[in-house]
Amino acid sequence: MKAKIFDNLLFKILALLMAVLLWVVVVNIDDAVSYKKISGVKVNLINTDVLTSQDQTIRVEEGTDTVNLTVYARSSVLKSLKAEDFSATADVKKDLLYDNMVKIGVSYVGSLPSSSIQKIEQDRSNVLVSIEKQVTEQFKVTAKYTGEPSDGLVLGSLVPEQSLVEITGPKSVVEKIKQVVAEVDITGITGTAVRSCSLKLQNSDGDAIDGTYLDYVGKNEDFEVTATTLSTKLVGISFDVSQAAPEGYGLLSISYKPETVTIAGEKTALTAISNLEIPAEALNPEGKTGSVQNTVDISQYLPTGIQIPKEDDKSIVVTMEIQELETVDYAFAPAQINYDNLPDGLTVDEDESHTLVIPIQGMQHDLATLSMDAVEVHADLSSYRKAGTYTVPVAVTLPDGFSCPSDLTVDVKLEKAD
Repeated sequence: MKAKIFDNLLFKILALLMAVLLWVVVVNIDDAVSYKKISGVKVNLINTDVLTSQDQTIRVEEGTDTVNLTVYARSSVLKSLKAEDFSATADVKKDLLYDNMVKIGVSYVGSLPSSSIQKIEQDRSNVLVSIEKQVTEQFKVTAKYTGEPSDGLVLGSLVPEQSLVEITGPKSVVEKIKQVVAEVDITGITGTAVRSCSLKLQNSDGDAIDGTYLDYVGKNEDFEVTATTLSTKLVGISFDVSQAAPEGYGLLSISYKPETVTIAGEKTALTAISNLEIPAEALNPEGKTGSVQNTVDISQYLPTGIQIPKEDDKSIVVTMEIQELETVDYAFAPAQINYDNLPDGLTVDEDESHTLVIPIQGMQHDLATLSMDAVEVHADLSSYRKAGTYTVPVAVTLPDGFSCPSDLTVDVKLEKAD
């Protein structure tokens, strides 16, 4: 009986061992060790302070800052692995080789036990680096914008929180920076609004510069720009033409485009403006004659606090025709002269007084239509108390667009009244 029981026990133990063996075989078939390729694991430099403490900086050469892995583990483990489960580091203090490469170390940092990863292979052993002098320079911040404010408003000003920023980094990279731009979106703003952005670094061609190895304020979305809006108004434009033509010439015609312009400012300031008066010196500063075309920047003649929002609207093209003036002599008989303040007891002897010839200057077509009735000539006789012949200054009043000498005189004979 005991032998029979013992034989059954051995049989049971043998069966158990066979089941375990079968389970191991099945497991190794269903969950066999395999591999998975994981690309683009970022390589991080560590212990770089050994260089920065010596005013040096280190940066990874482009194209060598990632490593591709081949990971060996059971199939059940591999299916959940991703790039974030692995850490790739290059220890500058411990593994710097020949001053231009650092050994890459890869480790598993995921949630599974590290023992579940059987082997990690990497497609590169080293990261290539560049070590150079670290410099700090200041750059002006240029504020720019995208979008437009609410209807009826224009952008008045863009003010960055700092007009200058210090940028620290590798000398070869810092030297390439030619412009620092703070660009914000102002779509739909009214009044004053503060917008945040990250600073953009550009080279001389306007291309972006990688700021990975640079240190500066505004590298992330933490640089503020204050945008202010202004009201707008359409107003007329007029020019003072009094100095448009040089001496001896006259303005025959003038035209300019556009004749109106949109200005911007505080609403209260715009209320009082309906027309922009452009001063005389703006039209023809060089004294040109003939057919003249000048471009006038009217923005320099705006009232304080007023601006022209569109750059193209600041320039007005003025076309003028400037001709040489002609002179025509007009003869005024003594009877056509107004004698003012004639003393009592005296009279003008018109037969013995001289004719006054007035050389009147003007445009040809104006002179052709000038009537002598439109010209007033006055002789002031208040200083002459006795009979006799006197040379008397005369005052001539002419219509606009005409001129004559200011020192004209006429000989007048005074005699005692009967």
